[in-house]
Formats: sequence, structure tokens, C-alpha cells
Amino acid sequence: MSTSSPFSASSGAPGAAVHRDSAERRRTRIEEARSRTPALLLIDLQNDYCHPEGVFAGAGFTVPDLTGLVAAVNALVAATRAGGHPVVWTTTVWADRADVGLLAHRSPFLADTGLRRGSWGAQLLDGLDVREDDAIVEKRRFSAFHETSLDDLVRDAGIGTLVVGGVRTDFCVESTVRDAFFRDQDVLVVTDAVAGFVPELHEHSLQLMNTVFAQLVSGAEAAELLSTRSPGA
Repeated sequence: MSTSSPFSASSGAPGAAVHRDSAERRRTRIEEARSRTPALLLIDLQNDYCHPEGVFAGAGFTVPDLTGLVAAVNALVAATRAGGHPVVWTTTVWADRADVGLLAHRSPFLADTGLRRGSWGAQLLDGLDVREDDAIVEKRRFSAFHETSLDDLVRDAGIGTLVVGGVRTDFCVESTVRDAFFRDQDVLVVTDAVAGFVPELHEHSLQLMNTVFAQLVSGAEAAELLSTRSPGA
């Protein structure tokens, strides 16, 4: 069975526009996002996911440039605070194997260790600019919206645009971005503030999200939007 798209990137067919980014589309989507109240949503920047001594690194999954990722995330956090907008961190936390669910079978190295409640591995990385008044949303599955408080938090704060960074691009980030789109949130994915473990999957995920689910933006573009105060703020 063929998996090729019916539309090539250069096709003139109407559906081809879904797959084709452009400067004009980028400007339009950023302006649409700017018209709604933003929040910064940072996914799973935890020791077990990211640190060289974490469980994922022990299984062979490493973040390519952790120092650069932390710096990019902190730059977004600073811009968000300057604009007076919410900063939301998510953490994957499991109590036991039952909490891990089917993933314990699919990724056996997580069955009995990793991201356990109260452990060093479940903590956010040292060096991140986390403050007491930031929101921290705990989750058990890839999507930060699945059986968590995030949907209520976003709705109660009147958020219409989510600017997203974190790990892993092709799992937790993409799952959250899709669920945000299903909730009619404008989503901007910051390319220098997300990371994956497998370069090909990371790039494919970015390409996929940049169809209808989100708009890819640079750190500078995201910071400019986040640092702007909402009218009346």
C-alpha cells in the first residue's frame, strides 16, 4: 500500500497548501496567534528525560545539545515574564508500573524505574528558570491534556495561544500540540526550544506539526510575541 501524499509540495492542488510553509503563511499565523492571549508551555524538561545521568540516557536516548536547549527555554521564560503571561511546566510522573501503562511493555526500561514520584529523575532540570508562581502540571501520558488540569488552567486564564517547547519532539510535544489544536488553540512550536532523541523523527515531527496543527517559529519570533503585554494588562 502506498503511503505517498496525493499532493506534492509543488502541486497546484488546493490541498497542497496544507503542506507548504511560506513567509506569508508564517506572518499570518503569527499575527493570528498574537491576537489571542498567550502562555508558554514547556514539556517534560526533567532529569530522567534530559540529563546525561537520567534513565533515558542510560537507555541510549540523549538530548543533542542540552546546554543550548536550557538556554533557549530560559530565554523564552524571560520574555514571557516580561510580557506578564503565564509560564506552565509539565512533568511526567508515575507512582508505579501500573501508572506507566502499556508503555511499560513497549519500552521495558521504564517498567520499574524512571520518572517515579519523589525521585531525582522526575524533577525539572537544574538551571531552568522555574519560579514558585509558575504552574506545574503533572501528567501520566504523552499529551499534557490527557487526564490533567491543563485544559481547565488554559480556559480559566483565557489563553488562546500556546507557545510550546520541551521534549521529546515526536512524542510528548507532538501529542500535546495535536490535543491543543483539537481544542482550537493557536500553537507556535519553537524550533530551537524543542528536542528529540532521534534526528529523523524529530525533523519529521516538526514537518508534520507545521501543517495544520501548529506554526514553527524561531526563538526570536516567539520571544517577541511573548514579551508583548496584552491590551489592558
